[in-house]
Amino acid sequence: MRIVVSGYGVDASDSPLRSRIADPLRFLGHEVVAVAPTEAAIKWGLNRYCPEILVVVPSAGSPDRSKIRTLTAESGTVSVCMHTGPTEVKVSTDFTELDDDLREYDLVTVPDRDIFEEYSTLGTYRLSLMEPAAHPPALMDFVPSTRAGMLLIGDANPANVDAVASLDHLEDLLVMGEGWSELPLEITIVEPLPLPDRASLLAGVDLLIELETALSYQSAIRRSHLELGLSDGVYEAAVVGTPSLVQGRPAVPQVFTPGDEIFVYESLNDLSDLVPLLLADPKELRNVGEGAWSRVTADHTWAQRWRAFLEPWVSDPEIGRDEEIRYSSPTRSLSKAS
Repeated sequence: MRIVVSGYGVDASDSPLRSRIADPLRFLGHEVVAVAPTEAAIKWGLNRYCPEILVVVPSAGSPDRSKIRTLTAESGTVSVCMHTGPTEVKVSTDFTELDDDLREYDLVTVPDRDIFEEYSTLGTYRLSLMEPAAHPPALMDFVPSTRAGMLLIGDANPANVDAVASLDHLEDLLVMGEGWSELPLEITIVEPLPLPDRASLLAGVDLLIELETALSYQSAIRRSHLELGLSDGVYEAAVVGTPSLVQGRPAVPQVFTPGDEIFVYESLNDLSDLVPLLLADPKELRNVGEGAWSRVTADHTWAQRWRAFLEPWVSDPEIGRDEEIRYSSPTRSLSKAS
Protein backbone atom coordinates (compact mmCIF):
# COMPACT_ATOMS: atom_id res chain seq x y z
CA MET A 1 0.00 0.00 0.00
CA ARG A 2 1.24 3.51 -0.80
CA ILE A 3 1.03 5.93 2.13
CA VAL A 4 1.99 9.60 2.46
CA VAL A 5 2.82 10.86 5.97
CA SER A 6 2.86 14.52 7.00
CA GLY A 7 3.76 16.00 10.36
CA TYR A 8 6.26 18.22 12.09
CA GLY A 9 9.71 16.59 11.85
CA VAL A 10 8.41 13.35 10.39
CA ASP A 11 11.03 13.46 7.64
CA ALA A 12 13.96 14.01 10.05
CA SER A 13 16.26 11.03 10.55
CA ASP A 14 15.63 10.80 14.31
CA SER A 15 12.08 12.12 14.50
CA PRO A 16 9.81 10.32 16.99
CA LEU A 17 7.04 10.57 14.40
CA ARG A 18 9.22 8.71 11.94
CA SER A 19 9.76 5.87 14.42
CA ARG A 20 6.02 5.80 15.18
CA ILE A 21 4.68 5.96 11.63
CA ALA A 22 7.02 5.84 8.66
CA ASP A 23 9.50 3.15 9.75
CA PRO A 24 6.92 0.72 11.22
CA LEU A 25 4.81 0.99 8.06
CA ARG A 26 7.89 0.31 5.92
CA PHE A 27 8.69 -2.61 8.26
CA LEU A 28 5.30 -4.04 7.31
CA GLY A 29 6.14 -3.72 3.61
CA HIS A 30 4.24 -0.55 2.72
CA GLU A 31 5.61 2.21 0.49
CA VAL A 32 5.84 5.33 2.64
CA VAL A 33 6.68 8.90 1.60
CA ALA A 34 7.10 11.67 4.19
CA VAL A 35 6.29 15.28 3.29
CA ALA A 36 6.38 18.54 5.22
CA PRO A 37 3.20 19.69 7.02
CA THR A 38 2.32 22.38 4.49
CA GLU A 39 -0.52 22.55 1.99
CA ALA A 40 1.90 22.75 -0.94
CA ALA A 41 3.95 19.74 0.21
CA ILE A 42 0.88 17.60 0.89
CA LYS A 43 -0.66 18.52 -2.47
CA TRP A 44 2.61 17.63 -4.21
CA GLY A 45 2.78 14.29 -2.37
CA LEU A 46 -0.79 13.39 -3.29
CA ASN A 47 -0.35 14.35 -6.95
CA ARG A 48 3.09 12.78 -7.32
CA TYR A 49 2.52 9.45 -5.53
CA CYS A 50 -1.27 8.92 -5.71
CA PRO A 51 -1.36 7.22 -2.28
CA GLU A 52 -4.22 5.19 -0.92
CA ILE A 53 -3.82 6.82 2.52
CA LEU A 54 -2.62 10.18 3.83
CA VAL A 55 -1.62 10.23 7.53
CA VAL A 56 -1.48 13.69 9.12
CA VAL A 57 -0.18 14.42 12.62
CA PRO A 58 -1.88 17.74 13.42
CA SER A 59 0.28 20.54 14.81
CA ALA A 60 0.35 24.32 14.93
CA GLY A 61 0.89 25.66 11.45
CA SER A 62 -0.23 22.52 9.62
CA PRO A 63 -2.94 22.86 6.94
CA ASP A 64 -6.51 23.37 8.04
CA ARG A 65 -8.51 20.13 8.17
CA SER A 66 -10.92 21.47 5.54
CA LYS A 67 -7.94 21.89 3.17
CA ILE A 68 -6.94 18.30 3.84
CA ARG A 69 -10.45 17.14 2.99
CA THR A 70 -10.44 19.10 -0.28
CA LEU A 71 -7.03 17.75 -1.31
CA THR A 72 -7.81 14.11 -0.49
CA ALA A 73 -11.25 14.28 -2.09
CA GLU A 74 -9.63 15.42 -5.32
CA SER A 75 -7.06 12.59 -5.23
CA GLY A 76 -9.38 9.86 -3.93
CA THR A 77 -7.18 9.33 -0.86
CA VAL A 78 -8.30 8.21 2.61
CA SER A 79 -7.33 10.92 5.12
CA VAL A 80 -6.20 9.85 8.59
CA CYS A 81 -5.65 12.27 11.48
CA MET A 82 -3.28 10.67 13.99
CA HIS A 83 -3.30 12.25 17.45
CA THR A 84 -0.19 11.53 19.51
CA GLY A 85 -1.83 12.95 22.61
CA PRO A 86 -0.37 15.15 25.35
CA THR A 87 2.11 12.74 27.00
CA GLU A 88 5.20 13.73 25.02
CA VAL A 89 5.62 17.49 25.29
CA LYS A 90 7.50 18.17 22.05
CA VAL A 91 5.26 16.05 19.81
CA SER A 92 1.94 16.49 21.58
CA THR A 93 -1.36 17.04 19.81
CA ASP A 94 -4.50 18.76 21.04
CA PHE A 95 -7.77 16.91 21.61
CA THR A 96 -9.88 20.06 22.01
CA GLU A 97 -10.89 20.14 18.33
CA LEU A 98 -11.47 16.42 17.95
CA ASP A 99 -15.09 17.04 16.97
CA ASP A 100 -13.93 18.99 13.94
CA ASP A 101 -11.36 16.32 13.06
CA LEU A 102 -14.07 13.65 13.09
CA ARG A 103 -16.15 15.73 10.69
CA GLU A 104 -13.39 16.52 8.20
CA TYR A 105 -11.08 13.49 8.24
CA ASP A 106 -12.09 10.03 7.05
CA LEU A 107 -10.47 8.44 10.10
CA VAL A 108 -9.11 9.73 13.41
CA THR A 109 -6.87 7.89 15.88
CA VAL A 110 -6.33 8.77 19.55
CA PRO A 111 -3.83 7.23 22.00
CA ASP A 112 -5.90 7.85 25.12
CA ARG A 113 -8.50 5.33 26.29
CA ASP A 114 -10.52 7.91 28.19
CA ILE A 115 -10.77 10.14 25.12
CA PHE A 116 -11.70 7.15 22.99
CA GLU A 117 -14.45 6.12 25.40
CA GLU A 118 -15.76 9.70 25.55
CA TYR A 119 -16.14 10.00 21.78
CA SER A 120 -17.09 6.38 21.11
CA THR A 121 -20.61 7.25 22.21
CA LEU A 122 -20.89 8.96 18.82
CA GLY A 123 -19.84 5.73 17.11
CA THR A 124 -16.45 4.37 16.18
CA TYR A 125 -16.85 4.31 12.41
CA ARG A 126 -14.30 7.11 12.07
CA LEU A 127 -12.56 6.82 15.44
CA SER A 128 -9.84 4.32 16.42
CA LEU A 129 -7.71 3.77 19.50
CA MET A 130 -3.99 3.58 18.70
CA GLU A 131 -2.14 3.43 22.00
CA PRO A 132 1.54 4.37 22.45
CA ALA A 133 4.14 1.76 21.56
CA ALA A 134 7.79 1.26 20.56
CA HIS A 135 9.55 0.37 17.31
CA PRO A 136 12.19 -2.16 18.46
CA PRO A 137 14.28 -2.20 15.24
CA ALA A 138 15.07 1.49 15.77
CA LEU A 139 16.71 0.64 19.10
CA MET A 140 18.37 -2.67 18.29
CA ASP A 141 21.79 -1.23 17.42
CA PHE A 142 22.47 -0.27 21.02
CA VAL A 143 25.89 -0.95 22.50
CA PRO A 144 25.56 -3.14 25.62
CA SER A 145 27.70 -2.24 28.62
CA THR A 146 28.03 -2.98 32.31
CA ARG A 147 24.91 -1.65 33.99
CA ALA A 148 25.40 0.89 36.74
CA GLY A 149 23.19 3.48 38.44
CA MET A 150 20.01 5.02 37.14
CA LEU A 151 18.60 7.52 34.68
CA LEU A 152 15.88 9.94 35.77
CA ILE A 153 13.73 11.58 33.10
CA GLY A 154 11.68 14.71 33.73
CA ASP A 155 12.03 18.48 33.90
CA ALA A 156 13.31 20.38 36.93
CA ASN A 157 10.06 21.41 38.58
CA PRO A 158 10.19 21.86 42.40
CA ALA A 159 8.86 18.41 43.29
CA ASN A 160 11.26 16.68 40.92
CA VAL A 161 14.20 18.72 42.18
CA ASP A 162 13.47 17.72 45.76
CA ALA A 163 13.23 14.06 44.74
CA VAL A 164 16.55 14.16 42.87
CA ALA A 165 18.27 16.05 45.68
CA SER A 166 17.34 13.20 48.02
CA LEU A 167 19.20 10.79 45.73
CA ASP A 168 22.29 12.83 44.94
CA HIS A 169 24.47 10.82 47.31
CA LEU A 170 24.12 7.80 45.03
CA GLU A 171 26.74 7.12 42.38
CA ASP A 172 26.08 7.19 38.64
CA LEU A 173 22.97 9.37 38.84
CA LEU A 174 21.99 10.67 35.38
CA VAL A 175 19.20 13.17 34.71
CA MET A 176 17.54 13.95 31.37
CA GLY A 177 15.22 16.95 31.13
CA GLU A 178 15.08 20.73 31.01
CA GLY A 179 16.20 23.13 33.72
CA TRP A 180 18.68 20.92 35.58
CA SER A 181 21.81 22.69 34.36
CA GLU A 182 20.72 25.84 36.19
CA LEU A 183 20.69 24.12 39.59
CA PRO A 184 23.60 23.62 42.04
CA LEU A 185 23.26 19.84 42.13
CA GLU A 186 26.14 17.42 41.71
CA ILE A 187 24.47 15.33 39.03
CA THR A 188 25.32 14.32 35.49
CA ILE A 189 22.94 15.93 33.00
CA VAL A 190 22.28 14.05 29.77
CA GLU A 191 21.39 16.06 26.68
CA PRO A 192 18.84 14.70 24.16
CA LEU A 193 20.40 11.89 22.14
CA PRO A 194 19.54 10.23 18.81
CA LEU A 195 17.81 6.86 19.11
CA PRO A 196 20.82 4.48 18.87
CA ASP A 197 22.81 6.50 21.42
CA ARG A 198 19.77 6.83 23.65
CA ALA A 199 19.29 3.07 23.50
CA SER A 200 22.92 2.51 24.52
CA LEU A 201 22.45 4.92 27.42
CA LEU A 202 19.34 3.06 28.58
CA ALA A 203 21.10 -0.29 28.24
CA GLY A 204 23.88 0.95 30.52
CA VAL A 205 21.81 1.77 33.59
CA ASP A 206 20.17 -0.47 36.17
CA LEU A 207 16.95 1.50 36.37
CA LEU A 208 15.00 4.26 34.62
CA ILE A 209 12.95 6.53 36.87
CA GLU A 210 10.12 8.54 35.35
CA LEU A 211 9.59 11.78 37.28
CA GLU A 212 6.45 13.91 37.20
CA THR A 213 5.52 15.98 34.16
CA ALA A 214 6.26 19.69 34.58
CA LEU A 215 3.48 21.57 36.36
CA SER A 216 3.45 24.25 33.65
CA TYR A 217 2.74 21.60 31.04
CA GLN A 218 0.05 19.94 33.18
CA SER A 219 -1.62 23.36 33.42
CA ALA A 220 -1.35 23.93 29.67
CA ILE A 221 -3.01 20.63 28.77
CA ARG A 222 -5.42 20.75 31.74
CA ARG A 223 -4.52 17.23 32.81
CA SER A 224 -2.56 16.06 35.83
CA HIS A 225 0.44 13.77 35.63
CA LEU A 226 -1.74 10.99 37.09
CA GLU A 227 -4.00 11.22 34.02
CA LEU A 228 -1.19 10.83 31.51
CA GLY A 229 0.21 7.72 29.88
CA LEU A 230 3.75 6.40 30.16
CA SER A 231 6.51 8.41 28.51
CA ASP A 232 8.35 7.16 25.44
CA GLY A 233 11.41 6.60 27.63
CA VAL A 234 9.68 3.78 29.49
CA TYR A 235 8.85 1.94 26.25
CA GLU A 236 12.38 2.48 24.93
CA ALA A 237 13.94 1.23 28.17
CA ALA A 238 11.83 -1.93 27.95
CA VAL A 239 13.15 -2.63 24.43
CA VAL A 240 16.71 -2.90 25.83
CA GLY A 241 15.63 -4.80 28.95
CA THR A 242 15.94 -1.92 31.42
CA PRO A 243 13.26 -1.83 34.14
CA SER A 244 11.41 1.40 34.93
CA LEU A 245 10.13 2.93 38.14
CA VAL A 246 7.08 5.14 37.53
CA GLN A 247 4.37 6.80 39.57
CA GLY A 248 1.37 4.52 39.98
CA ARG A 249 -1.59 5.68 37.90
CA PRO A 250 -4.37 4.10 35.77
CA ALA A 251 -2.28 4.00 32.58
CA VAL A 252 0.46 1.80 34.09
CA PRO A 253 -1.33 -1.59 34.45
CA GLN A 254 -2.83 -1.11 30.98
CA VAL A 255 0.69 -1.43 29.57
CA PHE A 256 2.86 -3.40 32.03
CA THR A 257 2.14 -5.60 35.03
CA PRO A 258 3.37 -3.83 38.20
CA GLY A 259 5.88 -5.91 40.11
CA ASP A 260 6.57 -8.25 37.19
CA GLU A 261 7.26 -5.87 34.29
CA ILE A 262 7.54 -2.44 35.93
CA PHE A 263 8.06 -0.89 39.37
CA VAL A 264 5.72 1.79 40.76
CA TYR A 265 5.89 4.39 43.49
CA GLU A 266 3.02 6.27 45.08
CA SER A 267 4.72 9.60 45.79
CA LEU A 268 8.01 11.25 44.84
CA ASN A 269 8.76 11.27 48.56
CA ASP A 270 9.01 7.46 48.40
CA LEU A 271 12.00 7.48 46.05
CA SER A 272 14.69 8.11 48.67
CA ASP A 273 13.74 4.88 50.45
CA LEU A 274 12.57 2.77 47.51
CA VAL A 275 15.39 3.34 45.01
CA PRO A 276 18.23 1.98 47.22
CA LEU A 277 16.18 -1.15 47.89
CA LEU A 278 15.68 -1.77 44.19
CA LEU A 279 19.32 -1.15 43.31
CA ALA A 280 20.38 -3.58 46.03
CA ASP A 281 18.66 -6.47 44.22
CA PRO A 282 20.24 -6.88 40.75
CA LYS A 283 18.44 -10.17 40.15
CA GLU A 284 15.02 -8.58 40.66
CA LEU A 285 15.97 -5.67 38.40
CA ARG A 286 17.04 -8.11 35.69
CA ASN A 287 13.87 -10.17 35.99
CA VAL A 288 11.59 -7.14 35.73
CA GLY A 289 13.63 -5.78 32.83
CA GLU A 290 13.29 -9.06 30.97
CA GLY A 291 9.58 -9.10 31.72
CA ALA A 292 9.26 -5.58 30.31
CA TRP A 293 11.14 -6.62 27.16
CA SER A 294 8.88 -9.63 26.63
CA ARG A 295 5.75 -7.54 27.09
CA VAL A 296 6.74 -4.61 24.89
CA THR A 297 7.89 -6.77 21.97
CA ALA A 298 4.83 -9.02 22.25
CA ASP A 299 2.11 -6.41 22.72
CA HIS A 300 3.34 -2.86 22.29
CA THR A 301 5.09 -2.29 18.97
CA TRP A 302 4.14 0.28 16.37
CA ALA A 303 4.16 -2.37 13.67
CA GLN A 304 1.42 -4.21 15.57
CA ARG A 305 -0.57 -1.01 16.04
CA TRP A 306 -0.45 -0.15 12.32
CA ARG A 307 -1.07 -3.71 11.22
CA ALA A 308 -4.29 -3.84 13.24
CA PHE A 309 -5.34 -0.39 12.01
CA LEU A 310 -4.78 -1.27 8.34
CA GLU A 311 -6.33 -4.73 8.55
CA PRO A 312 -9.56 -3.67 6.74
CA TRP A 313 -7.49 -2.64 3.71
CA VAL A 314 -4.67 -5.20 3.82
CA SER A 315 -6.10 -8.70 3.58
CA ASP A 316 -2.79 -10.39 2.85
CA PRO A 317 0.01 -8.49 4.64
CA GLU A 318 3.69 -9.17 4.08
CA ILE A 319 3.90 -10.79 7.52
CA GLY A 320 1.09 -13.26 8.02
CA ARG A 321 -1.07 -12.89 11.07
CA ASP A 322 -0.18 -16.42 12.19
CA GLU A 323 3.54 -15.80 11.81
CA GLU A 324 5.44 -14.95 14.96
CA ILE A 325 7.46 -11.75 14.69
CA ARG A 326 10.93 -12.08 16.20
CA TYR A 327 13.16 -9.08 16.75
CA SER A 328 16.80 -10.00 16.44
CA SER A 329 19.44 -9.45 19.13
CA PRO A 330 17.84 -8.91 22.50
CA THR A 331 18.27 -12.04 24.60
CA ARG A 332 22.00 -12.56 24.21
CA SER A 333 22.87 -8.86 24.24
CA LEU A 334 20.71 -8.16 27.27
CA SER A 335 22.31 -10.93 29.27
CA LYS A 336 25.71 -9.37 28.54
CA ALA A 337 24.42 -5.94 29.43
CA SER A 338 23.12 -7.17 32.73
